[in-house]
Amino acid sequence: MKINVEYLKRFVAFDLDDGALKELLAGIGLETAEMQSSGGETVLDIETTPNRPDWLSHYGIAREIAAKNARLRFTPMDLTAVPLPAAAGDFAIRIEDASDCRRYSGCIVRDLQVRESPPEVQRLLLSLGLRPINDIVDASNLVMMTCGQPLHIFDLEQLQGGQVRVRRARKGETLRLLDEREVALDERHLLIADASRPLALAGIMGGLASGISAGTRHVFIESACFEPVVIRLGAHALGLKTDASYRFERGMDAEATLPALQMALLLLSRSQGRALAPAFFQDVYPRPQSRPAIRLPKAFPAQLTGMEIPAAACAAILGRLGFRLGDEGDHWQVTPPSHRVDAEYKEDLVEEIARIHGYEHLQGEMPLSANPVLRVDRERVIVQRLKYQLADAGFNEVINYVFQAPEENLMADPHEAPLVLKNPLGRDFSVLKNSLLVGLLKNTAANANQGLERVALFEIGKAFAQYGGQVGESRRLAVSAYGLQQRKDWRLAAREFDFPWFKSQLAAVGRRLRLELDFRRQAHPLFSPHCSFAVEVAGRGCGWAGEVAAEPRRLSRLDRPVFAAELDLSALVAAAPESGFRPWNRFPAARRDFTFLMPTAVSYEELRAAVERLRPAALESYELTDVFRGDAVPAGQVSFSMGFTYRAGERTLTGEEVNAAHREFTGRLAAQLGLIQR
Repeated sequence: MKINVEYLKRFVAFDLDDGALKELLAGIGLETAEMQSSGGETVLDIETTPNRPDWLSHYGIAREIAAKNARLRFTPMDLTAVPLPAAAGDFAIRIEDASDCRRYSGCIVRDLQVRESPPEVQRLLLSLGLRPINDIVDASNLVMMTCGQPLHIFDLEQLQGGQVRVRRARKGETLRLLDEREVALDERHLLIADASRPLALAGIMGGLASGISAGTRHVFIESACFEPVVIRLGAHALGLKTDASYRFERGMDAEATLPALQMALLLLSRSQGRALAPAFFQDVYPRPQSRPAIRLPKAFPAQLTGMEIPAAACAAILGRLGFRLGDEGDHWQVTPPSHRVDAEYKEDLVEEIARIHGYEHLQGEMPLSANPVLRVDRERVIVQRLKYQLADAGFNEVINYVFQAPEENLMADPHEAPLVLKNPLGRDFSVLKNSLLVGLLKNTAANANQGLERVALFEIGKAFAQYGGQVGESRRLAVSAYGLQQRKDWRLAAREFDFPWFKSQLAAVGRRLRLELDFRRQAHPLFSPHCSFAVEVAGRGCGWAGEVAAEPRRLSRLDRPVFAAELDLSALVAAAPESGFRPWNRFPAARRDFTFLMPTAVSYEELRAAVERLRPAALESYELTDVFRGDAVPAGQVSFSMGFTYRAGERTLTGEEVNAAHREFTGRLAAQLGLIQR
């Protein structure tokens, strides 16, 4: 938006040099992209934001300067001497759809002589980047640059049927525009038409046939407020961008149509050298809309900005910007002016107060460490922890579709009826998946076929099922490992993935959430009979783990064992304890080892459950350190070695205390499980 500084001073009498003016405008959000000189006058090219169409005029910038400096006053043109009496005549204005045109004001002026504009008007328009044409067209352009309201002036003698209609174009209609381009129209375009033909593209550009020419004697002046979306879509469809459409598509002030008409008459009176009275005037305003008041608590500006702005200062700033305030004790009822189409909420009002008061008053302070408004998404935090844990262990995340083929659903549950899509992308995507594991097998096969020797994957996604006619949706974590756990190098032999390693990774996932996962043998159609486990947490089932059965591996064309697991995230989230601070234990720990023979009929899960059940208060942690089978071990037995760490929270344990606790604990453990100490 180009602003002529000398012309601007007609509406706000400031005494600032160009640099100070540029700095003042920047402080209220108006950046100057370029500063030029035209005929000895300074012209500012100001960058405006799309939500502030009121800035696209000298009036708009003058209001801002007057609001910033309380000693200045915004003084618009005096239009009191330009009345708009309703004049009778055989002419009419019609709006076919009030949702397309909010207001349409027009008047007829007769007996004009087309001439050049006064030299000062021509110089002003040239400085603003507009080419002077004649005094009639120049008057409409100067009104737009002064108050922001675009006008269009028609040659009255080119209008047929004694009427102007605001209507949508009909398919097949065409219009030759002022730039001599002929455009094809359809229902997207809003037109100004007479009784028989289109005259102009509403809010965008006039037609050549009804434009002002050297022979024009009588004119019809249009001042309207069109629906922004209609103008934007119409201009975009034709690839047109004009000064008028640039303003209309941002939203114009419906109350500005009459003052703009009066301003045009005043400027034409000056160029014609005589007072002009409309021969016809009509204002069509189908749905007058009053702006609702906004409730603004007096303490809210300080609460939102952190600046201590007195209530009187807030009221004064809003008043200088044109807002009307009603004092209601602890709050104001604030009515925005009609030209502020962007002001709808109390936060908008506070932004205006802070902007004019000055952002330099904002204090540089550290924020509070506690945010009472912030609510942490616990499930999101837990999911992020799991991703970090698996990524650190060498697993790669994959993302698959939630659709798959019906036979793939049967691999996870052959008895469940699938959820079939009504309009699938194809047969391979025709049902909602009931398990993530089939997708992981396909990912594994795709990577293995590319020659990768290690394929360790995980996915967090959704699975679907039917429960009593209702569709159930659950978020799951699926993990799989295929190929080499350790590649061969000059130091180490190659080692393939096995279930103990895979199970240890699942246990680490549980420990990341401070959970202990229990693995109980149980059959599942997707897993091999000799390695299939139900996974439980806190006594409740949360998923499955094991070695993938031969048939699913064959269908996926995988020639090595695949170890996989699928866990219900909601069960993990529900069981995970809340995070809390625990201070570092400053007392030393004592470790004792225990090596024993255990019957092969007793599983490690039973051993761990017994340890948890019998553990003394001083037992801090334990771990399995060795498992041995060989000729030195009796048949039906397996040798285990475990390490137990003891520590007290309030003092240092003595050796005798640790030994006594360890003997009693391991004795009870051996008695219950039939262990033989070695």
